[in-house]
Amino acid sequence: MAIFGEKFYKMLNELKPWQQSLFALTLAQRQSPNFLLYADVTENHEALRDFRNILNTMWEFHTDKENHISLEKLLETLEKHIPEIDDDSPYGAYPALDACISLSQSINAIVNHFGDEAEHASSASICTVAKYLEFTEEAEYQDEELYEKQLIVEEMDYQINLLDRISKARRSPEFTNELRKECEDLGCSNIGIMAD
Repeated sequence: MAIFGEKFYKMLNELKPWQQSLFALTLAQRQSPNFLLYADVTENHEALRDFRNILNTMWEFHTDKENHISLEKLLETLEKHIPEIDDDSPYGAYPALDACISLSQSINAIVNHFGDEAEHASSASICTVAKYLEFTEEAEYQDEELYEKQLIVEEMDYQINLLDRISKARRSPEFTNELRKECEDLGCSNIGIMAD
């Protein structure tokens, strides 16, 4: 979903690997209640624990330069819990999948770095909001119509602000912790699911 203008994606793709990873990680943190609720409802306690652990470990990766974290192992663990979507999937599987995409992109930005990881995370996060609107309002929207929706406007503003801050920031534990705290303080996901 290319809802942002070309300039936004160009700036995203020009970010350094650590910046792309941090952008995706912040979106994943914000989306995390969507996955955690799905794991809770489906009684997948292992997924609940692992997702939280991977999230925390990635924040640690960004705050501790001397870490010995195996990112490949994190990716492997995450991949076990990515919801498989089919025609019978409950709605909750979709935002859970998008949260996994954002988290996996935060790891991939460092491990593989194709240069479009932040863009994939951005798309996953905005797709969550678009699908939520279509699901709750029982409608299908074109991109132009979505621009008029308050939740989409809030999501776009959040991502634009995040990109602006990360693109200007120097890599530091203080900046990383600030982003994490702000995200946690929101208290809910991009579609209003409360954090526990």
